[in-house]
Amino acid sequence: MLEINRLKSEPVLLLTIMAALSITVFFVVWPLIKVITFPKPQEYLRVLADSIWYQAALNSLFMVVISTASCTLVAFLFAYTIVRLDVPLKGLFRFITLLPIVSPPFIVALSYILLFGGQGLIAKYILHITIDIYGWRGLWFVQTVTFFPYAYAVIYSTMQSIPANLEYAAYNLGASRWSTFKDVFFPLCRPGVAGGALMAAMNVLADFGNPLMIAGNFRLLPTEAYMQMIGVGDLSTAAILATALLVPALGLFLINRYWVGQRSYVTITGKEISLPPMKVLLLVKWGLFALCLLISIVIIGVYGVLFYGSFAKLWGYDWSFSWGNMVYVLNKGKEIGNSLKFAFLSSLFAALFALLLAYIVQRKQVGLNRVVDFLAILPGAIPGVFLGLGFAMAFNEKPLAMTGTSAIMVIALMFWNIPTCYSASTAGLQQIGNSVEEASLNLGVGPFRTFKNILLPLLRDSFVSGLTVSFLRSITCLSVVIFLYSAQTAVSTISILGLVQNGEWGGAAAFTTVLVSIAFTALGVVCFLFKKQGKSLEI
Repeated sequence: MLEINRLKSEPVLLLTIMAALSITVFFVVWPLIKVITFPKPQEYLRVLADSIWYQAALNSLFMVVISTASCTLVAFLFAYTIVRLDVPLKGLFRFITLLPIVSPPFIVALSYILLFGGQGLIAKYILHITIDIYGWRGLWFVQTVTFFPYAYAVIYSTMQSIPANLEYAAYNLGASRWSTFKDVFFPLCRPGVAGGALMAAMNVLADFGNPLMIAGNFRLLPTEAYMQMIGVGDLSTAAILATALLVPALGLFLINRYWVGQRSYVTITGKEISLPPMKVLLLVKWGLFALCLLISIVIIGVYGVLFYGSFAKLWGYDWSFSWGNMVYVLNKGKEIGNSLKFAFLSSLFAALFALLLAYIVQRKQVGLNRVVDFLAILPGAIPGVFLGLGFAMAFNEKPLAMTGTSAIMVIALMFWNIPTCYSASTAGLQQIGNSVEEASLNLGVGPFRTFKNILLPLLRDSFVSGLTVSFLRSITCLSVVIFLYSAQTAVSTISILGLVQNGEWGGAAAFTTVLVSIAFTALGVVCFLFKKQGKSLEI
């Protein structure tokens, strides 16, 4: 009752909350409902009883299991090497874990084809063998390289917070190095390992670009939904397959947020002296270093072959230097311009809207906080291909027909990025004590001026961090926009996909090189500005 009276006494706050809720429901919940309810019940029964789609679901589950396991293992070994071992090239290893995150998700698949495909640089011209790279094995390799950095980010954060003191205590009590690792160190890493595995699983399950390029005849739910809508025009089957993909994705997301996120193993109590990490056997130390170096060389090779392919006259036939591919890309300035425009606008709107939602949840106890919080994080549980399909179906008719417009591209990317910006803004607000606002209000400054003059400057870093990550995600996104673009709104990732499907590897490599260069330039500028202030950008 008190909360209702408070809202009545603050009509601006009430209108803001109702507007934010209405917008979020309309652009998040309505597309979900539209996709799920579009097929008739008998169509659900028909599709679910078809062994083809049942096999696609099993294939998706299979890839989630094996790719998540390999991603988590590689991520753990990388994190352990960087955090616990005294080895050279740690800067290189950290850089390697960043590369796939700020690049198009299908970049590894494209490089894999350039290296091992029919005209592959290694397969045909170095080893002189023919390799069938398409199928689940190639996809497994590609997804492991692509998504292990997502698991690494979570595991590294947890591992870094574990003091070495506990290991020394166990070792001094007579435990062996292996027992200390197995019974002390690794159990403390479990929250991070579980969180990293779930993060990798969510990305693998929703992966669209890599399977489309490399899976071949190995059917998966995201690519089958795409083929049913684009290739066959069967919208009902596409909706059913996308819904089947949504269920496990939502389950993984909720487990990650409400189970792993609420568990922590306390390792620091009071003030204590930090000790250097325990030394490990030289064989283990240099063995892990060699493994991380090998993986780093593979990833450098992934990007190196793209750069090389960008300047090859005709990939697989004429390796002489040529500017032809780059000239072709520069002539596609419209697609590059669309990518930049849509990415900037969507990330800016997402950062602003997420900041508003985070402020309501963290600072205004109005009885709707959990509802607003759930709606803000919900898009993070929706696979990009499902969200894109939902927008295509929901906004293809009145009252808001946006098919083929720039607006639908920007809004879809905006709501896809809201969870990222919301998390950044929430973290920023949680670091600002309520006393700061209360002091301003007690001095007679109104709520709006307090928010504008006190909170906003303090939230600048969180805002810029969320905006930057959202920009990078948007400029390299394929799955969300694949159902939404038109001839006038095509973006770079769409062009790259078309070039790959037509076998124009040089053009695809050049386009990808330009896109990665743009992403790293944007990231470098923001990191430089943060560094000048003595801060670091969190990605």
